Amino acid sequence: MGADHRMYPAPWTSIPGFVAHDWVRYAGEQSLSEVAHSMCDSYHINDGDVLIGASLGGMVACEISKIRDISRLYLIGSAARKEEISTLLTALHPLAQIAPLDWLRILAGKIPMELAQMFTSAEPGFVRAMCVAIFNWEGLGPSTTKVIRLHGSHDLVIPPPKTVDLLIDGGHLISMSHAAECAAFIMGDSGGGVLI
Repeated sequence: MGADHRMYPAPWTSIPGFVAHDWVRYAGEQSLSEVAHSMCDSYHINDGDVLIGASLGGMVACEISKIRDISRLYLIGSAARKEEISTLLTALHPLAQIAPLDWLRILAGKIPMELAQMFTSAEPGFVRAMCVAIFNWEGLGPSTTKVIRLHGSHDLVIPPPKTVDLLIDGGHLISMSHAAECAAFIMGDSGGGVLI
């Protein structure tokens, strides 16, 4: 949830037209739809773009497809509806409102792993708001956008859905851990994309 462009290491940049966007600066958005509007405005996401979104980014990409005429949407370890999220996380999500996120960010900064380092720059207000927004989300719903799903077979955050286009022997962060397989699949399927 606090990830940035580092979720997409090489060889992601070898995909023609690929652009990795960081989250926009938090401005009080309380829903995935509001974040989608902010992303569209800040990063000039247009009709006809191809979107690639991992985890929360995929859910926001679903919302962008309601705002823009998106030709293809690649969901990487992401959900198309809130019911796909782990039942354990669903039960625990209210705790995010009282979790000491500032303290956790400081601790994460001491861990040398890339993912922990990304979390240190996550805005606590954004994380708290999105923990609520995800579970109030209506989901993608009926769509004319072609949705392609890449998923880790061992994903505990969003377990693999019934229909997957590429199932990888990995966990939730396959955009990082299996970057080569994900990028190769997407390059072979569409030839490029805009990433959120």
